[in-house]
Amino acid sequence: MKRLIYFTNSFPFGIGEQWKSNELKELVHHFEEIIILPYSYGGNKSRPVKVPEKIVVKPPFFESNTVSIPRWHLLPIIFNKRVFSFLKEFFRKKVFLNKGRYISWVTSTITIIRLCKSKVLREILSQDPRNTILYFYWGRGTSEMLPYINTSRFLKTFVRMHRYDLFEHNDNYIPYRSEMLNHISVAAPSSQAGKVHLMELYPKAKADIQVFRCGTIGNGKIAQPSRNGTLQVVSCSLLSAVKRVHLIIECLKYIDFPILWRHIGSGPLREELEELVKKEGVQDKFIFEGMMDSNKILDFYTDNTFDLFVNVSSSEGVPFSIMEAFSVGIPVMATNVGGTGEIVDDTVGKLLSADVDPKELADKLKEFYLLNEEKKSTIRKNAYKKYQDVCDAQKLAKELTYLLKS
Repeated sequence: MKRLIYFTNSFPFGIGEQWKSNELKELVHHFEEIIILPYSYGGNKSRPVKVPEKIVVKPPFFESNTVSIPRWHLLPIIFNKRVFSFLKEFFRKKVFLNKGRYISWVTSTITIIRLCKSKVLREILSQDPRNTILYFYWGRGTSEMLPYINTSRFLKTFVRMHRYDLFEHNDNYIPYRSEMLNHISVAAPSSQAGKVHLMELYPKAKADIQVFRCGTIGNGKIAQPSRNGTLQVVSCSLLSAVKRVHLIIECLKYIDFPILWRHIGSGPLREELEELVKKEGVQDKFIFEGMMDSNKILDFYTDNTFDLFVNVSSSEGVPFSIMEAFSVGIPVMATNVGGTGEIVDDTVGKLLSADVDPKELADKLKEFYLLNEEKKSTIRKNAYKKYQDVCDAQKLAKELTYLLKS
């Protein structure tokens, strides 16, 4: 009897991981038992996503992703039986030299201590470990406890990694990463760039590091291009600094042809970006669509007409938003960051420089606008084929099942 313990950030609660339903719909056919263990409620406690009946969902370990750190936070660390391991990380990574690192170290260490004391977790992990696979969807959060449980007892321990939980650029310190990579079977970054990054930083890691891409499921429809001479552009992201939506707004002042840009998503910079739209005088060219349920986004694409999807993030894994655009045949223009360049090129749209500026973005949009209809049609077909070849979640879920059980 094969058991799968499926650790998530907040799924089936939260608002940002609904795509896991696609994967679980396939996995449920290959395991006698699947238990979902969320890290937190992710801000959505009352309306969890429906999962297949055979799957058991346990209450999250924590109410929210924010870990409360008491003023006497060092006491539970110092008096914990694992203190020497904790201090080894503290000094080896020179945590004491940087406040941000210190906060990350304390937060992760307190989290590890609390997880290791969880009665629910201990009970689940004690049941038939030799036939149990531990699957962590993220390389941070619950997976940080892995160096402190006996992972050798289990059939396999599989950890996905994406962006914030993978790349350690710009002093993005990830506590206990080296130890984790020595206590798991497979580390599965979602991009080749992520694999290279891990192998360069941790060449002696015992884990098998291999690329395993995420995917999405289309809605069975193909989006249609505009026919009125206006370039219809769409983007979809959190309105946060890393997504650089301000570049999109600022580029519009350089546009000398008809364009309408619609952005899906909200976030902490919403008011600031709304003011920028007014400042640049582009209210007639840019529309904030706000938050949209993930299962309605594809219908939004196919119920309207769109010529191009754009992503100008400064950091990415392999963006789901891009894969979703491909799934309905929308060409993509995106910055060459993270693993984006592994699925975006001139055949499906345009790969932009990582440090693209508003004028350059406007120029590339004009180049696309001036392409003849035959060329645009070919790019749209290629975008959909890219989805079929490397982004189809059903196909990837079957490959995942084989990888987990082999």
